[in-house]
Amino acid sequence: MKSRAPARSGREPCQVVVVGDTVVSEQGMATIVGHDTRYRVCGTAHSFRGANEVIQQERPDLLLIDPFLENRDGIRWIKDLATEFPRARILIASRQSEQTFAERALRAGAWGYWMRNGSAEELLHAIETVLTGEVYVSPVIRSHAMHKFAGRRDVPHSLDVLSDREMAVFALIAAGHGTGQIAKELSICRKTVETHCEHIKLKLGYPDAEALHRGARESLGQAEHPLWPVLIGICAANSCEMLIGAFS
Repeated sequence: MKSRAPARSGREPCQVVVVGDTVVSEQGMATIVGHDTRYRVCGTAHSFRGANEVIQQERPDLLLIDPFLENRDGIRWIKDLATEFPRARILIASRQSEQTFAERALRAGAWGYWMRNGSAEELLHAIETVLTGEVYVSPVIRSHAMHKFAGRRDVPHSLDVLSDREMAVFALIAAGHGTGQIAKELSICRKTVETHCEHIKLKLGYPDAEALHRGARESLGQAEHPLWPVLIGICAANSCEMLIGAFS
C-alpha cells in the first residue's frame, strides 16, 4: 500500500522533473508547471538517457514523465524509478491509452495517470492531487477499479490478462517491430520473445502470427493523431484506499 504522507512540506516550491516523448511535449508541460509558483522545474528531458541523468542529479519531489520513450518498457521503468526514488511522486503524462496502461502504471508505482490531451488546469490539478497523497485517474478508470474491487464478473478483461512483459512485447508488435528488434529492445533472447508471442496468442485468442500482428495494431495502433479518452478526474479521498487495493 502506498504511503499517504505528502511528498513535500513547508513553503519551498516543489521540485519537478519533466520528461516528454518529444521536445514539444517536454517544453509544453514544463511551461505549464513553471508558471505556477508552487512548483520549480529543476530539469527536463525527452530521451530515456537524458531523463535518467537529470533525475539522478536533481532527485526531485515529483516526476512528471511520459515513460513510453524510444519503444522502451515504460512499465518496467516506472517500477525502477519507484524503487530507486521512493519519496518522489510519479505522475504519468502520456498520450498512450489510459484504459490500457493506467492500471499497470499504478501497480508499478505511479500515483496518477494524466492524458496529455487534457487541459493545463487538469494537469495542475493532477499534480496537486498526487502531492497530497491521493491517486489521480479519470472517472472511467476509477469506475473500472471499483467494479473490480466489488468482484463484478462482467468487467471485460481485454488486455488485463497479459503480464507486463507480454504487454511490452504486444506494444512493440503494434509499433511494427520484428522478433529480433523486440529482443534487442527488451534485452531478451529471440526464443523468449517467441514464447511471449505464443502466450499472447493463447490468452487473446489469436489463431496465428498474422492475427496477432493485426490485433496489436488494432488495439494499440500507432496512429499519428490517436484519439484517446479526454476525461480526466480526481479520485475521491474516501475511495483512494479501495482504488489502490483494486490494483494491488
